[in-house]
Amino acid sequence: MLKQTFLLTCLLSCAVSGSLSAQSKTDFNQYKTLLSAGSIPEDFSLSTYEKVDRDIQISRPELDAASKKKFYTGIHSAIDEILHSEVCVFGDPVSLYVKDIAKNLLKDDRETFSQLRFYTLKSNETNAFSTDQGIIFVTTGLISQVSSEAQIAYVLAHEIAHYKRKHVLERFKQKTVLRNANYYELSTYSKERELEADADAIELYKKAGYDEALIEPTFDVLMYSYLPFDEYKIPETFFNSHDFYVPEFKFPKETFAITAEENYNDSKSSHPNISKRKKQVLDVLAKGTGWNGSPNVLGADRFNEIRTIARFESVRNSILSLDLTNALYSIYILEKEFPQSQYLISMKAKTWLALAQTKSAGMSKPYESRIHKEGEIAVLHSILKKMDKLELSTIALRQIYDIRAANPSNTEIQAIYDRMVETAANTKQFALESFSKYDYHQAVQRNKNYNDSIAKIPVDSLTKAEPVKTNESKYDKIKKKRSADGNIEAQVFDSTAYYLYGMKDILSDSSFVKAFKAAQNNSASTSNKQEANSKLIPAIPDLKSKSIALTEPNVEILESSKKTVNMSESIRANATELILEEAADNGYNFSTDNAPNELTIEGIHAFTFLKSALRQTDGYSKVNFFPVDYTELQNMTKKYSSDVILIPLFAYMDAKKSAPMTVARPVIATWYVPPMALILLTGKLLDSQKTKIQFVGVDLKNGHAAVSNEYLISGRPSKVMLGSKIYEIFKSTN
Repeated sequence: MLKQTFLLTCLLSCAVSGSLSAQSKTDFNQYKTLLSAGSIPEDFSLSTYEKVDRDIQISRPELDAASKKKFYTGIHSAIDEILHSEVCVFGDPVSLYVKDIAKNLLKDDRETFSQLRFYTLKSNETNAFSTDQGIIFVTTGLISQVSSEAQIAYVLAHEIAHYKRKHVLERFKQKTVLRNANYYELSTYSKERELEADADAIELYKKAGYDEALIEPTFDVLMYSYLPFDEYKIPETFFNSHDFYVPEFKFPKETFAITAEENYNDSKSSHPNISKRKKQVLDVLAKGTGWNGSPNVLGADRFNEIRTIARFESVRNSILSLDLTNALYSIYILEKEFPQSQYLISMKAKTWLALAQTKSAGMSKPYESRIHKEGEIAVLHSILKKMDKLELSTIALRQIYDIRAANPSNTEIQAIYDRMVETAANTKQFALESFSKYDYHQAVQRNKNYNDSIAKIPVDSLTKAEPVKTNESKYDKIKKKRSADGNIEAQVFDSTAYYLYGMKDILSDSSFVKAFKAAQNNSASTSNKQEANSKLIPAIPDLKSKSIALTEPNVEILESSKKTVNMSESIRANATELILEEAADNGYNFSTDNAPNELTIEGIHAFTFLKSALRQTDGYSKVNFFPVDYTELQNMTKKYSSDVILIPLFAYMDAKKSAPMTVARPVIATWYVPPMALILLTGKLLDSQKTKIQFVGVDLKNGHAAVSNEYLISGRPSKVMLGSKIYEIFKSTN
């Protein structure tokens, strides 16, 4: 099923920015997000129940038959959630780099290396973790934070130690046996194993030729990992351009101190605090003989390239997760080295649009007080948080207008601009007559000249002056007061409304004015218009008029038995036939000919973008958002000759036969889990035998995804029962 996997591990650090050499294989000016490459590993191609049936045959004397089934069902269910999420990639440059580092660490232990697989998670959380299956996941957030390859090597050595010592199984056994043990007892046990893994990691690290002096700074990555990947001061000219000026008083005067402590209270954490870990590592190093090594065994050029890839990924990750301040701040840092990057230029426009839309819609998440409270990013977050709807919409329009002017042939930026004009037109406070025909500096000078002339008039003449009589109505006067120029000749100038003086050239652009008024009219007419929405997926209008690519049904059998493979294949075959038949009878244009297949590399790429669209729709549900993968989705429209991709979802469960899915916590050994953000991967049980049916539709034109209602079948999903329910679904939604 399409499921979202979010790693909850709040960590980041300051990393030294390095220049990329001319040997870089990645064109960062035309950067594209990381995608899987090469042959598809069995971790991705086999189903959960196939893996359970395979691994349950492995001899594990430590576990009885019931515990073994529970263990393998738990680990494979939890890990498959991650493997099949939109954030996991294999065979990409980051995964291959991590694999090469591990190969160097295990150059004297080829057997262990042959048992391991390395995958990248496109997440800004700073983390790495190993599994009993031999999978090691590393996040782009971790790679973006480090200052050398050596620091990655130490983290990997730590995870390899967890794997070799079978800490995952040990944690599972402890939680199974100590049913009445409290969480503190279990987490204390885990602390011992974490310190043990740190000690083992030193030996692997040393033999691999890395510098001893770089071990201790690795813990700084942990301590400061809640901050962005670098620290750059936000200048008071940050928002300014030739046509726009933000007064210095808008910038906060207070400092946002960095207050991280390494000796925090870890009594409720599964991991020892940083101070304890650092002390043990330093004690181990003090007992041995010091050594020199390299910070980058595989080369500084390759390290810098891979870290830059991770930092570029952080921008897209931030937009998807609604961390828009971090997206804007990261772009600001990266543009120093890559000012011509079309990727960064496009992402900047998307970020400004998202800021305007979320502010106008009253969405609180991008502006929460609990995030970005320290460091230089806190300055930017404070400013954006305090802006009102009109202020932020004006700045966003100004920024996107200028980006479009500098990139006139970029169709994606044109589409972002069109959406921004629509957003401004739909913002109640945004009225063209409110803006000044002067820029900020002209308005200041005109106000100064007026005040100077007033000062030369005798005071008594001012007091005796008769008010000027006009024929203005109440509403004319109100509009005049709302206008930045309303009384510009009579000493009305408010520098706090600086944004009203940044639209001079835009207001004189007839194409903008025409587009703005058209968007206003369209908004008014749309609100009075009843769209012919399909009841199958109400959020996608006029579904019957669209070309729809029907993918192979996604089937999940939440039990482990030899019958599950046959049942899954039967559901897929029967459901596809029945859906096509009922769709045709009810006037839908469904086709399976060009639909993406998740068992091919191209299909995996397609589903990555589809799942990201579903995630973005969920996060930006209140606004007409612009898809972060706009170009890729437009290309899919052509590739699959379709307007909509439709994914049928089927989930069957027999509660009596299904092993409990509550063992995910003790089956993942993580490098670091912060005190308030533990990874919890849980499954859900349904009563007795039930089959749940849903449809996910992704509109490739606008990048929005939607999910149908849930439909339930009681009992096993035979062809007759499936046919009856699918007939009912299409008839009831026609």
